[in-house]
Amino acid sequence: MVKRFGISGPLWWAVLLAGVLAVHFFITFWYLTPNNPVKSKWWDSLYAYMDPLFTQNWQLFAPNPVSQHQDVWVKARVKDPGTGQVRETDWKNITGPMIQEKQPKRISSEDRILRQISVGARQFRSKDPKENQEGEWILQRSASTALGRALPDSNLSQVKIRVVTNLFPRFQDRHKGDDETPLHYQESAWLEYLPADPAPAKEWPE
Repeated sequence: MVKRFGISGPLWWAVLLAGVLAVHFFITFWYLTPNNPVKSKWWDSLYAYMDPLFTQNWQLFAPNPVSQHQDVWVKARVKDPGTGQVRETDWKNITGPMIQEKQPKRISSEDRILRQISVGARQFRSKDPKENQEGEWILQRSASTALGRALPDSNLSQVKIRVVTNLFPRFQDRHKGDDETPLHYQESAWLEYLPADPAPAKEWPE
């Protein structure tokens, strides 16, 4: 088709790239517009395309600055193959270490994984049953993969998820430290151990 229309190879690829970018920025434009009938009608499709890879975060600025921090803690049930006894591990914070790993190297696998967990935590806390179920599944896979990497020689049977929310002090309490505010917890039931495939799991930090 390139020869038929007399278009050189590089020019054809440039036109194709321009078309892809035009579609991307058109979708991004509608995603960022204020609420309107068109956006409401196509919101599910817009959200599915943008989140989590292209999601936009404007919370650095007023009137909606960041007001809370969330971590995801996980624990597991480990079965002893010899005795058959099951023990529970302690809670393990899987997001905190990844954030620390990400700080010196902004472009890393931790960033992609953190985005996935962030989406899962937000959906898990949603009151919408469908979103809550989707979020639980994302966190179930994330928790299973993280614990599988942390406890490679253990016979894991189940995992439990806890989303920990730290609400930052409001202006009138600005003299308080972040560690002085109460933590809010939302936990799952015990879920099946369901790690990601070995290849994607290699991107997880030890």
